[in-house]
Amino acid sequence: MNKSGKRSKKVKPQGFDDQFNDKIRTYITHNRGSSWELIRAPEQDMKGKSTNCFSEDGCSLNLNMYSLNTNAFAPPYSQESAIGVVMAIGNVGNSLDIGDNAKSKKGTYLSRDGGLTWAETAKIPLIYEFGDHGGLLVAAPNVQSTTQVRYSWNEGKTWTKLKITDQPIYIKNIIIEPKSTAQ
Repeated sequence: MNKSGKRSKKVKPQGFDDQFNDKIRTYITHNRGSSWELIRAPEQDMKGKSTNCFSEDGCSLNLNMYSLNTNAFAPPYSQESAIGVVMAIGNVGNSLDIGDNAKSKKGTYLSRDGGLTWAETAKIPLIYEFGDHGGLLVAAPNVQSTTQVRYSWNEGKTWTKLKITDQPIYIKNIIIEPKSTAQ
């Protein structure tokens, strides 16, 4: 609001490109920043269908980070005790999908090798947590209500769904006891 009580116009910074959001891409480094490359998209989606997305053609996996995250997707996540395991929300394509219709294009992706290769684990955004040094992965939808959570005992290779309520609820976070481990 300005001094007269009217809404102020948003002013774009000088040089701001209206098409900026169409150009956001995700890069990764595996050598402490010496070189960066686009994240290779999975060859297949979770249903075994080819993604037809090749970095040579400018297509890659683009992950949601903290900025421009208006849909409150979970950020990329890893734990020091779960070496190499990373989960993230993103989309396959020439850039990161942002905006109102981005929810329908987002999936949840998992890497077991520190981001070198990725696999789609869900066609929707999930919230996730790791337990038992990555031996247990727990996830649930976080942009829609649900009656169940899913878990994996094999680093996300297979998932089991567990009904936790009869009435759909929104799950905003999953917390696992940090010191708990399987015996």
